[in-house]
Amino acid sequence: MTALILVIALLAAPPAAPATRVTVYPMAAPTPALKYQLLPEVRELKAGNAAQWYLRCFMEQRNFFFSKEGVAQRVRYQSMTLKELAKESLQNYGGAALTQADWGARLDAVDWQVLDRVQTGGPDLRLPELGPLRLLAISLQIRMRGEVARGDFDDALRTAKTMFALARHLGDYPASAANRTGLAVAGLGLDALWEMVQQPRCPNLYWALTDLPCPLVELRKGVQGDRTLADTELRLFRDDAALTDTEVDELVGRLSGRAGYIRAQAGLPPRNLRAALATRAKDADAVRAARLRLIDAGLGKDAAERFPPVHLVLLDDKRDYEVRRDEELRLLGVKVWEIDALPREKGAADGLFVDLVPRVGELRRAQARFEQRVALLRHVEVLRMYAATHDGKFPNKLDDIGVPLPADPVTGKPFVYEVVGATVRVGDYEIAVAK
Repeated sequence: MTALILVIALLAAPPAAPATRVTVYPMAAPTPALKYQLLPEVRELKAGNAAQWYLRCFMEQRNFFFSKEGVAQRVRYQSMTLKELAKESLQNYGGAALTQADWGARLDAVDWQVLDRVQTGGPDLRLPELGPLRLLAISLQIRMRGEVARGDFDDALRTAKTMFALARHLGDYPASAANRTGLAVAGLGLDALWEMVQQPRCPNLYWALTDLPCPLVELRKGVQGDRTLADTELRLFRDDAALTDTEVDELVGRLSGRAGYIRAQAGLPPRNLRAALATRAKDADAVRAARLRLIDAGLGKDAAERFPPVHLVLLDDKRDYEVRRDEELRLLGVKVWEIDALPREKGAADGLFVDLVPRVGELRRAQARFEQRVALLRHVEVLRMYAATHDGKFPNKLDDIGVPLPADPVTGKPFVYEVVGATVRVGDYEIAVAK
């Protein structure tokens, strides 16, 4: 059978990255078209809560995930090629630890049972389950790569269903950190699919990828959860009476804890919010400007004149936070390529609440990058499908294929398709045909 040699290179800007070469094989679409799918169907589902089964994996199989031997084995397998993995004994990799994840992925509901914690939690709220779930995804990917290496494509697709279901379920978690984890899990599954389509006899996944929900991992509930958590930190604010010294100290203490955790997670250095507040409150010009902004925003003039500088600075920074927060939240409802064109309010870079502002634009771009990779894989699969009935040749233009293809989720425009000698280019991918 004629092989299609895909030469993948970054074409966007010089110097060009070294080309990554992969080989795939022509393959017609399956019959029926949705013989293969990438998420569990209703006919596979059982009643139950998926989250409990994902977490149960660690309760009963801690040695597999956390022992020194288990960690070392996982690191070794991650570094191996498919050829090397084919020689390993991975037939039942993970055993019950991963079959429980398979079961959880095929339950009809997910309740992470964290809503009350998010609604009432303070600066010490932690989400300890997210780290282990990443380990679960890595282990599932190893199992899937082992299945691909053996040519057990039906088993590999069953594992892919588990990974994509876990990723989708993490989109239902009311914290954006979990949504990020979901995108990471989905990315691991997609990496394995890219390897899989390079193997001889791999079924064509064009219609399976087309049927995959877009976006696969939702962000709305997580971002709303972050907002709820931030609102909990700010509930001590009052605009009808001045805060006492004790109330200010308690508020700044809670805020410091939450902001410190956020900065630590992002790899940023800590900030001394108490010192920043004291410095701002001593700056007469800054306090005067804050008072005017608050009056313009609706605070009564009498209150603005009566409140001490510390209270005015806090209220002004809260106002600034709310403006910037909503500017980020609105990005959930626009396309990624529209984000940069939106007018933005320039807030204070050193605002006391700047670390609480949700990074929705960053999340949306990460989501779009994953969907872009899915869209490009759809293009690869449609070219495999076309080549299977055209003597291994690619079309002169994508319109000749006769099936729908997605636009680039990052730009909103069709991927560039160009025939250049013996190669074609799709977006950032250069594809060559070899006899």
